[in-house]
Amino acid sequence: MKFNKREMEVLDFAAGKRANLTHLAQALGMKKSNLTIYVKKLNRYQLVVLTKSGRNKELALGNGNLAGFAALKPGFPTLKLSDILAGKAPFLLSFMKDKQLLRISELDIPAITAKRLLGKLRNLGLVSMPRKGMYRLRGEAGIVGDFCRNMLVQAYFAEASDELGQLEYGVYSFDSAKELGAVFATLREFRPKNYWPTAYTIAHQYGLGLIQAGRHYYANAKPDLGDVIIHTLSISKDARGINYAAFLVLKNKYNPRLLLKKRHTFGLGRKYLTNFVEFIETRGEKPFGGLGSLKEAEEMFNGKL
Repeated sequence: MKFNKREMEVLDFAAGKRANLTHLAQALGMKKSNLTIYVKKLNRYQLVVLTKSGRNKELALGNGNLAGFAALKPGFPTLKLSDILAGKAPFLLSFMKDKQLLRISELDIPAITAKRLLGKLRNLGLVSMPRKGMYRLRGEAGIVGDFCRNMLVQAYFAEASDELGQLEYGVYSFDSAKELGAVFATLREFRPKNYWPTAYTIAHQYGLGLIQAGRHYYANAKPDLGDVIIHTLSISKDARGINYAAFLVLKNKYNPRLLLKKRHTFGLGRKYLTNFVEFIETRGEKPFGGLGSLKEAEEMFNGKL
């Protein structure tokens, strides 16, 4: 999801008041045909809604988005949607939401881009630099990070629905400053162009034969085995999910330490993954997730290892 300058101008205008498209095109100095293209894209991501007023169509932010943005105004009265939703800004703000302090070297975007963007966010009062080279989201700006996360989830879910149809739910990872990691669950099997099977849907390719329970899982980036294991754990954070993930590691002789190098952890966190790795490496001597032995995973699959 990425918006250009003109699309952001439309979004900023919609945040201020309801407007019909003819007047909006005049106010922004653009052709109505071009405006229609921008509006269709924003509407596709459910950022704006179109309503009819007589013969005219009117544009406005959706009620949820309008309320969310209004909640930011008391603390940041001059803030515009284009300040926080353009380019990499929403991803960076979402990433920083759970970080105490970070260095530019921790970000997965070019250093020059990170410096420019962090400088802009500092000028907006959203980010501080308590000491040289160290950045953090201001405490009062946490609500802005939450708003960006909600907007990204809404947009990615809407985009995935276009290709995957009706979705059950999504699982998301905000561990990147340049993209959102997402896994979507659907009740139908698809062969999409821009999404890839993962978790239980692709487990059979790695030796784990399962009877599908009616749900199919698709990621917005092509997964390798490490990603499949993390997706499995994030979807089922119970003994069942841990057993299946452990089986995938052992069956494929996968080095579990590689999981700790993955950027996207889908809410599991480094501590959770470290504990899972230690559970595997100690053959279950270090309990994890309510499991007291790795033998439980081995026995569950009747000696398939």
